[in-house]
Amino acid sequence: SAFSGSKDGSVIMWSVQEGKKVSYVAPTSKHNEESNMNHRNGREILAISASYDDRYLAVGGRDNCVKIFDVRTLGKRTNPNSPITTLEGHKKAVTCVSFRNRTLDLYTGSDDRCIRRYDLNAMTYVETLYGHQSPIVAMDCANKNRPVSVARDRTVRVWKVEEDSHLVFRPGGDVGSAECVSAIQDGWFITGHDDGRLALWKEEKKRPVGDAIIAAHGYQGRGGGVPRSVMCCDAINLSDLLVTGSNDGYLRLWKVNTEEKIAGISSLDSIPIHGFINSIAMGPKGRFCVAAVGQEPRLGRWDRVPRAKNRFAIVQLIGDE
Repeated sequence: SAFSGSKDGSVIMWSVQEGKKVSYVAPTSKHNEESNMNHRNGREILAISASYDDRYLAVGGRDNCVKIFDVRTLGKRTNPNSPITTLEGHKKAVTCVSFRNRTLDLYTGSDDRCIRRYDLNAMTYVETLYGHQSPIVAMDCANKNRPVSVARDRTVRVWKVEEDSHLVFRPGGDVGSAECVSAIQDGWFITGHDDGRLALWKEEKKRPVGDAIIAAHGYQGRGGGVPRSVMCCDAINLSDLLVTGSNDGYLRLWKVNTEEKIAGISSLDSIPIHGFINSIAMGPKGRFCVAAVGQEPRLGRWDRVPRAKNRFAIVQLIGDE
């Protein structure tokens, strides 16, 4: 199963094998439904993450809360699909949620510049991580308890949760702030930037490893123009495959090399998808990939692809054996 969220407040569960909608996890919320939704943006869903065992679904949005759904009871007639708990604490919109691999540790990042950690085994709040100077836009966590986050302050931070400290990485110079991050394995991660760069990082080094890809998704406008922002990226854990999305009409596949001497990113292939690709998730063993495609970017309305449709794309990467 896969899940998608939208700016109308709905969350939908999909069957990837059959390629069809299974049920509404959360229905479309109307303008005047809740008192705290006093402006229409309040219902927007900005981030979704499912736990490794397909048990819990975490949903974050502009209502400053993280709602936790139990996937096992979704779609059953006995359950009206209400969240089993709502985690409050962020002062502003929740822009990213991420489970640590093979655990029920949940990290949430927000426009209030804080990262909050929860333990879903006990449904309790654990701690808050401070350090970013601007709104956090993306986060990922590999097997080790070291989440990686990127924010508008043009820094990438690796949080050493056990040691109560964190590492700060600055892309430097004229590099734009990162829009997305993906931890490909412990100690290695990839960032996609709003000036089109794609960079590979190693925890021990303060600068990107190998040559960064410049204008990974081409340029916008005539005669060169401005590089397109890398909106989202995802990698299969402990592999060499990376997928990125933007608004150039293609989902792009990359090969990531983490060997010392020849570390870097190289282009593999591209798959045509029209519109803003706002989020990507890789399926188990890279058999398929799902993408949330829309007319406008996830966090705002500063650009638009008018002929695109708001839709959920399923891309088969490996044929049925």
